[in-house]
Amino acid sequence: KVWPADQGKNLFQQACKNGLEGIISKNSKGRYVEGSRRDWAKSKCRARQEFVICGYTPPKGSLPAFGALVLGSFENHKLIPRGKVGTGFTEADRRRLLEVFKPLRTTQKVFDLKETVTWIKPELVAEIEFAEITRDGSIRQGSFIGLREDKQASGVHLDPLQIAVLDDKNMKVAGISISHPERLVYPDDQIAKIEVARYYERVGEMMLPFVANRPLAALRAPEGMTGETFFQKSFATHIPPHVFQQELQDGTTVFSIRDAKGLVSLAQFGVIEIHLWGACLPKADKPDFLTWDLDPDPAVPWSDVLGAALLTRDVLSELGLSTVLKTSGGKGLHILLHSRKTYDWEVMKNFSKAVAEKIAAYNPKRFVVTSSKAKRTGKIFIDWMRNGRGATCIAPWSLRARPGAPVSMPINWTDLREATAAGFTLREPSSVPSDWNDLKPQTISKSILRGLGVM
Repeated sequence: KVWPADQGKNLFQQACKNGLEGIISKNSKGRYVEGSRRDWAKSKCRARQEFVICGYTPPKGSLPAFGALVLGSFENHKLIPRGKVGTGFTEADRRRLLEVFKPLRTTQKVFDLKETVTWIKPELVAEIEFAEITRDGSIRQGSFIGLREDKQASGVHLDPLQIAVLDDKNMKVAGISISHPERLVYPDDQIAKIEVARYYERVGEMMLPFVANRPLAALRAPEGMTGETFFQKSFATHIPPHVFQQELQDGTTVFSIRDAKGLVSLAQFGVIEIHLWGACLPKADKPDFLTWDLDPDPAVPWSDVLGAALLTRDVLSELGLSTVLKTSGGKGLHILLHSRKTYDWEVMKNFSKAVAEKIAAYNPKRFVVTSSKAKRTGKIFIDWMRNGRGATCIAPWSLRARPGAPVSMPINWTDLREATAAGFTLREPSSVPSDWNDLKPQTISKSILRGLGVM
């Protein structure tokens, strides 16, 4: 196997850094080529990279100075927790590091942790060896190597961790073989195909309640974001493993998944974005999720988008209906309503439009409910048209095919003020917000519909 110059150099440097020089080498022609399989078999693949030291826990038992270091990394200009490391220190190391930490102590919490932590300004960089990144984005089996005085904390990002992909014949995620795992899907961010597949494995159990057994659509980028992209709602020839295709009563062909293997299989097929219908199978003739997509013109301040989300929530709340919130993974926000499967698409589409018009009536200078680009200048488009049969919306926790690997991330309403337009990325920890736990379908009564002029 031969790698392109820039990518090969990056992989070669990482391999040398981890003591795996035999896995990839530079030949006499200056090309980076695959090493022997025996070298791979003899090497213990443990990743090693830099993390920002954000604090330390109290010592336990006979340990002097401190128990463990609290680590983080900067992703999309935001400090993200990466777990703790409590091994790899001698007693002298612990005492020496404690003296280094003392001038940097701060009362400001870096992360919201329940345990006792002495926080320090996130200025120091530590080199850590570890086994893997866990589902919540933390390191596992970490060991302290030393301080990196030559590196600025602001430049510490989670590495692509591509060394393991060099043995590509045996690379599997959730039991799915990943071909070309080293292929860079997000070249500017050094995010490879294997990392995309692992992301969907990590968030799979969170996504499944919202994507399993629903008609889906996918945005594929088989050669990464620099290549051609395809948006498809069915597969004409090859159907990926653990993906199921069927024909609805009206002749529409749709595909769906049933488990996390299906998500990873789509990632193996080059899928980046996963979009879904607002209805579940087998019939999919009555929606059970409605979405209002707040899509601002670039000139609209982010604070106006936050206000529009709160207004949308309040308008629906006045109707006796509760909603949940997620980022779009772009510049907007999505408000979702989980409803009973009572009405067909036409009724629910008209209901969605009536709600959007009710919101827009509060401030016609700020909102618009028509998709005309000419009328959207300087305004927020309340997109209600995602609630028609066959229309789709980006799935919760889905990646977006945009620089930075952003995610359409579910959040709590109480966290809205802290949300940013840049949103969340693939390399941040993921969890199910409390607002999204145990969502119950709600009844949209006929009186509500009549009040809005729908019936």
